Amino acid sequence: MKTNRTFGMIMILICVAFLASACSTGVVPPGSKVIIAKTDGTTETITNGKWTATGRDRVYFLDSKLKSFTEKMEILCADDINMTVEVKWLGSFAANTDGQIKMIVEKVPTTKVELDDKTVLQLSLEQFYKTAVSDIIRANARGIVAPYVTDNIRPARKAIEAAIKKDVLAKLKSLGYPLNTSDVMVSNLDYPDEVTNMRKAIKNAQLKDQEKAAQAKATLAQAKRDEEIAREKGKATIVEAQVEAKPNRFISESITAQILAKKQWDVLGTAAAGENNAIWVLPYEAMKTTDMQQNIAMKSGRIRSSK
Repeated sequence: MKTNRTFGMIMILICVAFLASACSTGVVPPGSKVIIAKTDGTTETITNGKWTATGRDRVYFLDSKLKSFTEKMEILCADDINMTVEVKWLGSFAANTDGQIKMIVEKVPTTKVELDDKTVLQLSLEQFYKTAVSDIIRANARGIVAPYVTDNIRPARKAIEAAIKKDVLAKLKSLGYPLNTSDVMVSNLDYPDEVTNMRKAIKNAQLKDQEKAAQAKATLAQAKRDEEIAREKGKATIVEAQVEAKPNRFISESITAQILAKKQWDVLGTAAAGENNAIWVLPYEAMKTTDMQQNIAMKSGRIRSSK
């Protein structure tokens, strides 16, 4: 009887020791959370501090950091031009139940990781995104962007981004994916190189045309200014000529026949001052140009009198 009791106590101690050795414990790593799927079907989520699990519990480490992933794709638009579009998803895991954990495990294989001398099952957000989310992002982006003409895409960027985000969130919700989506955004839009080069050429041509138009406008403005300056100078010249003409007109109006005769006599007197000069005394009427020339000619013998 005593032997049986001793044996029973030994078995209990062995079981306790086995259970103790089968238990695992540790500290939640930074940026992760620990989900323990227990044998009774319940799930325990630990975001910080220590965690403990029995030998039959399944322990999963989930990356709880907020991460972003970008999809870069060529989308053929309505005008047969490929537009380079980049769509970024920003989010994290939202797994808190055994069912959500099972969904993640179905989509991506778990990775065994040695942590604090213990083997745990690591669930990667990056792997889940690549397997379950990437195609959703790409399909929705293509469906929304493709009907656009490329010239209208950039002006409609906000509307396109909102439509992609709405459709992606609706799809992820309908599938029940254990994710928290912080944002879905269009991070970049680029035309093909040939389109970009063509647009640059058109822009340069437009700039040159604008430059030529500006130069022509400046030349026309300068011509108008020169014309105005010339007009003002012409007016000043006319006024100056008018001012100068007044005394000349006064002088010309003041010269009488007597004054002219007097001047002529003065000239004749001066001409007769030499030794070989002769003085001809003529009446004033003989000083008239035609008669005087005839008289002088007759006296010199060049013309004979008809009398």
